[in-house]
Amino acid sequence: MNASRRLFQLARRSGPAALLGLTLSVATAQAQGGPIPPADIPDGAAPADPLSLAPLLVPEQTDPAALLKTGKSDPAAPRPTEGRPRPGLTLEAKLLDGGPSIPKGVIWRVFAKQPGADGRLPLIQETQGGTVNLPLKNGDYIIHAAYGRAGTLKEVSVGGGEEHDTLVLNAGGLKLDALVGKDQSPLPNLVKFDVFASDSPTTEERAPVVSGLRDDELVRLNAGTYHIVSRYGDANAIARADVRVEAGKLTEMRMFHQAARITLKLVSETGGEALANTSWTVMTPAGETVFDSAGAFPDAVLAIGDYTAIAKHDNQIHERNFKVEPGLNREIEVLTK
Repeated sequence: MNASRRLFQLARRSGPAALLGLTLSVATAQAQGGPIPPADIPDGAAPADPLSLAPLLVPEQTDPAALLKTGKSDPAAPRPTEGRPRPGLTLEAKLLDGGPSIPKGVIWRVFAKQPGADGRLPLIQETQGGTVNLPLKNGDYIIHAAYGRAGTLKEVSVGGGEEHDTLVLNAGGLKLDALVGKDQSPLPNLVKFDVFASDSPTTEERAPVVSGLRDDELVRLNAGTYHIVSRYGDANAIARADVRVEAGKLTEMRMFHQAARITLKLVSETGGEALANTSWTVMTPAGETVFDSAGAFPDAVLAIGDYTAIAKHDNQIHERNFKVEPGLNREIEVLTK
């Protein structure tokens, strides 16, 4: 990993050791995601909250589930006065084996084991909560639990009476942010992150697990190694890295962009007014076009390097070579004479 894609990750643990130490390396092991649900199981996120993002709250002592909980009230979550067993199937979800139950925000889906006439597994019931009690007829079912983008499934048999089962999601949380150069904050709303399952050489040719994440958003994922693609602007400023998400932990990763925003102006004299009705192309020394636009003040975030700005105005072509340095946002004037 070169200097243009340095990163660090901080993982917070539960219990007395509230914070894990600073880590300067990135795991490159193969992804170890959770079980893959049948194709007809809907997306794991809640319809009203696609990523179930939550603010980061890390008290002195907490449990893994509290690190990743939502801020919403959840009428389906059990209250202390509701602790007595009830007839039916009681389900609870955990981030990791032996950990505490997730108190809220789990999407539970119950499917019949046998496919219907259309070849799909019929959805019997869907609910949201932490620990839930579902009245089900005797028989075999497939239970799917989703927590953000983390999910798992399990086959269960219901025989009547009070029954209980636990699904272990083997999941953690991931929170991303970025800097420009060594220590500059990027321009607002211009950095996005795509998260890919890092399980093949052609990772980015597949659909991302999560796309368009913003700075400081938190997403829940099955434990494993993920490939992160961070884009600063819409041109060629891209950083890539791998990160490992561990069950029951919140992992933070920072990525560094070596780029800057350039604003282009076609002027008749240095410091003069920008000429309207101008078409622009920015090319690399190898002849690759990285930016096209039109107008008096087009701007783009470009990766560091050498470029040529080509302006077309009144059927005349004007050019200027320029260099992009990390974090140095500036105007580039192209003279008509």
